Amino acid sequence: MATTLSSSPGESSRRASAIALTDTFQPRARTGRVKLWVAVIVVTVSLAGGLAWAAVRWSRAAQQLANIDVFTVVPRTFMVSLEEKGELKASNSTDIICEVEGRSTIIYLIPEGTAVKEGDLLVELASDQIEDRIRQDELKETNSITAYEAAQTELEIQRDKNASDIRKADLKIELNRLALEKYEKGDWEQALKDAQIDIQQATINLKRRTEEFQADKELRAKNFITKTEYDESYFNFKRSEWELEKANKALEVLETYTHVADSRQRESDLEEAIKERERIVKNADAEELKKVRSLEGKKKELDLIQDQLAKLRTQKEKCRIYAPTQGFVVYYAGRGGRRFFMSGDQIKEGATVHERQTLLSLPDTSEMMATVRVHEAKTDKLHIGQPVVVKVEGMPGQQFAGKVSKIAVLADSQNRWLNPDLKEYETEITLDPTDAPLKPGVTAYCQILVENVDDKLAVPVQAVYAKSGQRYVFREAAREVKPVAVTIGAVGTEWAEITDGLTGGEQILLAFTDQHKRLIPDAPPGPPRPYRAGMSQRVQGRPAADAMRAKSPSDKPDTPRPSSPHSRGADGYSHARTRTPPKSTSTP
Repeated sequence: MATTLSSSPGESSRRASAIALTDTFQPRARTGRVKLWVAVIVVTVSLAGGLAWAAVRWSRAAQQLANIDVFTVVPRTFMVSLEEKGELKASNSTDIICEVEGRSTIIYLIPEGTAVKEGDLLVELASDQIEDRIRQDELKETNSITAYEAAQTELEIQRDKNASDIRKADLKIELNRLALEKYEKGDWEQALKDAQIDIQQATINLKRRTEEFQADKELRAKNFITKTEYDESYFNFKRSEWELEKANKALEVLETYTHVADSRQRESDLEEAIKERERIVKNADAEELKKVRSLEGKKKELDLIQDQLAKLRTQKEKCRIYAPTQGFVVYYAGRGGRRFFMSGDQIKEGATVHERQTLLSLPDTSEMMATVRVHEAKTDKLHIGQPVVVKVEGMPGQQFAGKVSKIAVLADSQNRWLNPDLKEYETEITLDPTDAPLKPGVTAYCQILVENVDDKLAVPVQAVYAKSGQRYVFREAAREVKPVAVTIGAVGTEWAEITDGLTGGEQILLAFTDQHKRLIPDAPPGPPRPYRAGMSQRVQGRPAADAMRAKSPSDKPDTPRPSSPHSRGADGYSHARTRTPPKSTSTP
């Protein structure tokens, strides 16, 4: 706590009396000078108090620095490992599951603990209801077979009828096509020839009648023929002209109207026959499709009944459960153990079980494994094949070797309702074969070897401080402490490897104060660093715990950090802090 220098009470009273007398008996012209002297005296006293407070603080800081231990940096050999707690399980354990739909009653159950071999009867379930359903479905199957066969016959009849209708339509098209060809190549040409013959005949007749009329006209002029004969000759001449005109008109009507009408009529008959065939084909296809769909429906109905019947027969077979392999019978107790089972849920004769319920398990204890749950911040240190040392609860002094055999791809969310932010990955460790009587469900303590660091420069993890993404240690040389940026390699529970920044023989502080941390230069401004799993948030370049501690009114600015029960180490995790360097199994 800061202290302030002050004068004695007697001296203060004398000074006050002198000032009062001066103010009373001196002229007013000297009042400003007296006030100036008073201000100078006050400033001098304040300065003396500040110097005294700084001296006390520096004395305390020097005393605290003297209590901080110093560590000499030398090469060391240490092991980086992960220590996790889990439980033993049988590597090969076969669960016996009820595969009968709905609920069933156990009418026979093999005693627990019985050693069985493959093919032995384990459980028998009641099958009366299944047998009743089988008899009902057999009757449905017979009716469905009859309906299916009738649908097949109807489809065959429809296909024959469709083929007959299409043949008739094809014949009609062929007849109309022949009629069109007959008209175009026969009837039309013949009618055209007849019209042309009539015109030629009328032309010849007109020529002959014209010559006769000219002759009769000359004879009449000479009165060689009578007027009646002349009129008759004139009439025959005119009739010949009319017959030629009639023949020409007949040819014109034949070419312009009759031929076009007859041709279009026959073409229309052919087109209608073709369209009629298309309609017949579409109708035939539709009728056939209806019969096919009806047949398919009958077939699906029959298949459904047969599948259901086969399923019921299979269900009846599954009412008798046989051992798929050898082992010891263990009644299933559920995830929570037997104490969580109600009396009606216990595996016993007369109990009711449901589909997919686990009834028994047949563990094979010849090969065991341990399962642990590793936090997501440590999964980067795991890989398949890592050696593991396992200690088992209840077997003191014994260790079992094993290897990491499986690492879960996704985080296990089994206990997420307790802690939504907790994400752990289930890891399996296969133990080497042993004659020890290991049992499933026993607690196992697993030490997973990450790597061995041989003869490398290392410092205790509590001696490393992180700021702005950089690691620092505080080096002491010639009674002067300076922060030194270092590069961290492998990090264990006690030691952190130094790959750059220090050399052998240098001395560093095992703890540091806020005064030491203020020696570290501030990082240049830049984008915020992304949050990494397992790392606490940074507040103003310091760990969050330090920032919160600095805001506390009871905090002392220069208090060393070794007294903290946990401190953030070089790897970003919390480690126990000690006043002296940890012991190492290797020789420095």
